[in-house]
Amino acid sequence: MGFERIMKRVLGSWPPKAFALFLVGISSLCLPGCYDIQEVDDMNLVLAIGVDETEDHLINVTAEFVNPSSAPSSGQDGSSTSGGKQPVIVRQETGASIEDAMGKFEREIPHSVYLAQNMLVLFGESYARNGIDRALDFFERDRAFRRNQLFLVTPNAASDVLSASVDPEPLNALGIRELVEQSSTQLRFVQSEQQQIMEEYLSPSQSPVMALISLQSVGRPALQGVAVFRGGRLVDTLNVDEMQGLGWLLGSTRQVSIHLPCAGEDGAGTTIRILGSNTKFQAQPGQRDLNVQLQVHARAEVEQICPREKLDEKTFKDLNRMAAAYIQRSMQTTIAKLQQDDVDASQFGKRVFLQNPCYSANQ
Repeated sequence: MGFERIMKRVLGSWPPKAFALFLVGISSLCLPGCYDIQEVDDMNLVLAIGVDETEDHLINVTAEFVNPSSAPSSGQDGSSTSGGKQPVIVRQETGASIEDAMGKFEREIPHSVYLAQNMLVLFGESYARNGIDRALDFFERDRAFRRNQLFLVTPNAASDVLSASVDPEPLNALGIRELVEQSSTQLRFVQSEQQQIMEEYLSPSQSPVMALISLQSVGRPALQGVAVFRGGRLVDTLNVDEMQGLGWLLGSTRQVSIHLPCAGEDGAGTTIRILGSNTKFQAQPGQRDLNVQLQVHARAEVEQICPREKLDEKTFKDLNRMAAAYIQRSMQTTIAKLQQDDVDASQFGKRVFLQNPCYSANQ
């Protein structure tokens, strides 16, 4: 008698409910589970990582950990209290590489280092100018990191930025990430997540763009523009106005305000809010050159006008012309700087390749 016939005879005699429970039990054995599960009390949660290069060319890694002793606890009156302790702990280790420094955290800090909650990686400018290729390789290979962590650059020491206050947000890493996300609602490329950076790094343009965070005079972090790379090396930085021009070059913006001065008058001037814009890119290869055309289509509203102006038909036409000229100048200024740096942060190479693969392959 075959095995199938035996099973049919045995299971056929079972009540329907018992048979259903049997199937559920067998199926549960096939469900995946966490092979490396750990208790929260046995982990050091990393929120941010900073990477600096020392004067003797070693790598200084700063890690921002959640302070377990600052977790809220139940008070006698039922209220929640953390005893006034700092919510994070900042530690530093130095090694020949990022891997070497990260290994020292494991050896010198009680409990294991948990990296899956890391929000951002902050590269010091000196380190970034010497090349972040090995760092990109490390963060891509290490499966503990999630690919939505931000890659940022700072002209200051990364350790100083990660130790700075971001009041009213108690967590430094969360405050810095929120600063970046606020600007990314206007200019999408400012949200420099790891996956996006790697796509730009491997694209034909090979020009990643990362948000630039620096300390203000009061010692608090602020978004100061973006850092542009050629391959894995930092080449230059763009200020906020130049970053805005790059946004129009790359193709999509939302809720961007532009300010136009009043003719012959001092004052606040005219403010126009670009509700949304889209840039059409068209590449037309010739025998010896390449003609690139950019057309920006935008919707806007007038927020404020000069004191003696009226919103009549003529004023609307003038404001439309002035706004178009403003956007054009902004794009030209940014293009000139990128050409001087010999870097394709505007992703022209990538877009030309997508429209004309044969042209790009032969150049």
